[in-house]
Amino acid sequence: MQSLADIASDYAALLAKGEALAAAEKYWASDIIAFEPAKSEAGDPAIAMGKPAAIARLTRWLETNAMSELLIDGPFVTGDQFALFIDMEIVRRATGERQPFSEIATYTVREGQIVEERFFYG
Repeated sequence: MQSLADIASDYAALLAKGEALAAAEKYWASDIIAFEPAKSEAGDPAIAMGKPAAIARLTRWLETNAMSELLIDGPFVTGDQFALFIDMEIVRRATGERQPFSEIATYTVREGQIVEERFFYG
């Protein structure tokens, strides 16, 4: 089994390459719980329970947004968790509007899979 540091580094590398769906498919547990600060603009709930719901939410977000100038600081590993500081520019696919965006993402790992993800942003 991979170490937490190896999982965190690989996950961050996949995100940095723009492969968020691949990272999710590879590392999210079937019973993952994903927390956003609020309901999404598309009406997705703040909490997605289970891999199918979390993947669906991520897919909808990626269908309407592109990530540009993606910078990831971390991972920062402690206990059974890691955190990433993520800075990017979001490009709205429908309008081309560009918006700077920063967030902190935390992940809890058990038995080599991410079982919880939380995002913090303003």
